[in-house]
Amino acid sequence: MRAIVRNVKSGVFYVYLGENRFKNMSTGCRGVVSDEKAREVFRINAEATIIINEYPEVENMIRMLELICVNP
Repeated sequence: MRAIVRNVKSGVFYVYLGENRFKNMSTGCRGVVSDEKAREVFRINAEATIIINEYPEVENMIRMLELICVNP
C-alpha cells in the first residue's frame, strides 16, 4: 500500500515512495526530502490513500487533470 500525502501550502498530492522519496502526482517529478522537511511540508491524506490504492486509475486522472486539494 502506497501512502498519499498532500503539500500543506499548495494542496498538491504526492506519493510517498519510501526512503524519503516522493513523487508529485500531477507532474511525475520525483525527489528526496529530509525527514524534518517532510514533517513540515506534507500531511498524510488517508482518504486519498484508500481511494488510490483501491482504484489505481484515479492516479492517472489526477495526473491528467493536474488536480490539487483545495479544501484540506
